[in-house]
Amino acid sequence: MPMWTWAGETASRLRATGQVDLAEAVMSLPRLCEEGEAARVEAVARSALRTARRLVAEAGGDRAEVPGVFGPPTLLYLAHWPLAVRVGALAEGRRSLDQAVAAAEGVPDPRAHGPLAVSALETLVRCHANVDAGGTTSERAELLSSRRLAGWEQTPAWPSFCLARAHLLIDEGRPDRAEADLRRFEHTATGPAFLGAEGVFTLVRALRHQDKHTDALEALDRLEAEVALGADTHGGRHVALRRLIRFERARLLSWLVRLGLYPSREAIVPLPTVEEAEAHPSLRPAWVEAVENLVCQGAVRNDWRLGVRVTTWSRYFERVGAPRRGAELALAAARLAAGRGAHWVATCSAQRAERLIGELGRTEEIVGDLDEVRAMIGAMAPVQPLASADRILEYLRAQPSDEVNPEEQAEQVNAALAAIPHDTPLLTALGQVGRTLMLSDAATEPQWRHVRERPGDQRAALSLLETLMHDNDTAGVRDLVRTLAAGVPHGDDYRAAPGVGAAVASARPAG
Repeated sequence: MPMWTWAGETASRLRATGQVDLAEAVMSLPRLCEEGEAARVEAVARSALRTARRLVAEAGGDRAEVPGVFGPPTLLYLAHWPLAVRVGALAEGRRSLDQAVAAAEGVPDPRAHGPLAVSALETLVRCHANVDAGGTTSERAELLSSRRLAGWEQTPAWPSFCLARAHLLIDEGRPDRAEADLRRFEHTATGPAFLGAEGVFTLVRALRHQDKHTDALEALDRLEAEVALGADTHGGRHVALRRLIRFERARLLSWLVRLGLYPSREAIVPLPTVEEAEAHPSLRPAWVEAVENLVCQGAVRNDWRLGVRVTTWSRYFERVGAPRRGAELALAAARLAAGRGAHWVATCSAQRAERLIGELGRTEEIVGDLDEVRAMIGAMAPVQPLASADRILEYLRAQPSDEVNPEEQAEQVNAALAAIPHDTPLLTALGQVGRTLMLSDAATEPQWRHVRERPGDQRAALSLLETLMHDNDTAGVRDLVRTLAAGVPHGDDYRAAPGVGAAVASARPAG
């Protein structure tokens, strides 16, 4: 019995006993999780658990159950989803790892608690994959070992472990073995129902890693037909499935376009909107891959706005502790920037990728990608100043608003800073354009050098503060406070400086 079937049957029993709100929670939590609605998942789970615990107390039992209504499996199910949505749809890695480890350590023995529908062990496996899919295979193999999974074979959570093992095989470089294991389920009476739509998407991934893009498209076509014909018995889940199909289809077709096997105009049709990718972090890598392939064929415009989006998403994965995905998107940002001649953006993105790659295991392939990006950057034409260094800001400000290109502005400002590195207006301009391009962390480097050397420069300190606050860089704000305090003459107070003092004092973190 898969998890979705268990949820439907449990919800039916709860409705039959008058627990309509609990029944709605049981059905809505996995759907909200797929949608990435983390705040709503947290609220629904908290409310449902409060209701369930009240019912247990009223029943006068000393166990977490109400006879004839629900037992420990339901309570564990309700408590599962707040972490699952962060690790799943939001694709968090190290940010959630400690919590995932603690939850997995408290996993009960399924043989003692009945048919458990979900497991924190599987969430931990997925969290490790988010951190570094190619470099955490040994940790995941241990968690998915027969010893660790003893007793789970007859539970509704078992299909998720089967799929986790298939993903592990793919990340170990054995997608053919993963495909073979998944195909075995197709030849059993309960196979497709057992693995469900998740099994199809896992099979698509295994096929894609073997360059079997046509076979993967056929699998998606079958699933799409089933979704169109089947009743939506899981509370609106068809919306999420259709979305996943579109993202996967766009990725597969874009690669066929790149190989010259599919017309680019038709490949653009299934491409999801950038707003959809923005709303679903776990799907952003697929969107970026599809768009980059289409850019290579001239089917999608490669401009600075696309660069900002990819850079923003790369930094998202960096913040949530998913360095491999962050590095992959940083490399994509660097390739796209090199393609449109944005030298500074390409260099900053390559540096970010290099930094994130340093956190990974099994880096041979991605280091090769980094070397290719470095070669692309090295082959770019040098930046040609459009005006002298002392007049470049005046020149840029005179440009018509509809002709402004922030990447070109960044190139010109950096070229001018190479000539006059401590020019405060240029440093301020770099901070401004860096924030526009979501490269404020890179823009702070020359700003920091200047402020540390000349802490009395109020305008430079304010510009740096604004850049740090744009990045939510709490540690950087603290460092700025210490730097300014240490740089004033004895007996003075950095807060006495008009403007700078008030801004730094108000921005200084509590404690």
